[in-house]
Amino acid sequence: MNKLIVILVACLLYGCASAPTWKGMSERDIAEWKAIGFDAAQAQTWSKKGFNAEQSQLWSKASFDVESAMDWSKEKFNPEEAATWKQAGFKLDDAIDDRAKGLTPVKMDK
Repeated sequence: MNKLIVILVACLLYGCASAPTWKGMSERDIAEWKAIGFDAAQAQTWSKKGFNAEQSQLWSKASFDVESAMDWSKEKFNPEEAATWKQAGFKLDDAIDDRAKGLTPVKMDK
């Protein structure tokens, strides 16, 4: 009985919710997410922000997390463009301003 109480208290304090699942995704979607190496938690996070598996893979490979990918994509940057601006040392606001002036970033060779 004491063990059961301890387990129940632990569940209430720390949550007994299982890890994120593939719930709400089709078999095809799940296969696409798995094919790019994403687990259920990653897939759910990116999907809830409006990205599909292919888009998520491109943004991830360009070194963007879901939040920064969302910010850059809202401003009509694709992953490659955003990565170029970011690698050249530009913050999003500066990239927006300079792009509006018709400028492009210059890649710095190291």
